[in-house]
Amino acid sequence: MILASLTWSEAAKLGERERVAVLPLGSTEEHGPIGPLGTDFIIPDRMAADIESRISDKVVILPTLPYGVAPALTSFPGTVDIGYEAMCSVLKACVDTMLRCGVRRFLFLNGHGGNTAAIDTAGLYLYHKGGQAAEVDWWVLCGQMKQEWLCGHGGGIESSVAKAVRPDWVHPGALFESQVVHLSDRLRNTHIHNVEFQGLSVKMIRDAADSIPSGDAGYGDSPSRVDEQLGAEILRAVTDYTVDFIEEFLTVNLSRRHS
Repeated sequence: MILASLTWSEAAKLGERERVAVLPLGSTEEHGPIGPLGTDFIIPDRMAADIESRISDKVVILPTLPYGVAPALTSFPGTVDIGYEAMCSVLKACVDTMLRCGVRRFLFLNGHGGNTAAIDTAGLYLYHKGGQAAEVDWWVLCGQMKQEWLCGHGGGIESSVAKAVRPDWVHPGALFESQVVHLSDRLRNTHIHNVEFQGLSVKMIRDAADSIPSGDAGYGDSPSRVDEQLGAEILRAVTDYTVDFIEEFLTVNLSRRHS
């Protein structure tokens, strides 16, 4: 079911059977040389639509949130950062809305790593009200499925999935050279906030415009490897997995609580 399509009286009946509320969310932010600003929300938005088409009677899909927590990326034009506090407020409001409708299971279908702290806060808020939250990060899943699908930020994998969703938004011909600024010869940047030292990873916080001036980062995942067919394959795989997870989520006994 799609929440926005219901009347208020129809929404009042959502709790008459077990369902999972699914909230697609992401960010509007830079994504490297060819990744569109909407990458982080168009991917979970498509996943949610595909999930709804397959198990409509088991889910209620909330409208996609296109804004997120992205303070390190605001030096890049077009990036919107609503901040942690605002994000927490919005997520808690969505949780409360579903609880009033009788839906206690909530899946955050997340497209942006910067949202995780707010999702954790909202998830615990739901738990203390008798519900249970889950978070699916599609880019984490695909990297666990196959080593060659390990996904950086604004790189080839993410751009491929974005192109599978909106081929008209991703233009490989606009590609320019990736740039990474290392802190020193021995502190080598491996992601936006991560450096490698003596073979191990350490987080060192910088503005992304200083660490990755081209806007893409991570795992040697060059945007030059963008491939729409590969993106479609990844999208199918993570969506299939998420459908299976939702089916299992519906079997969880929510009455089990720490006394």
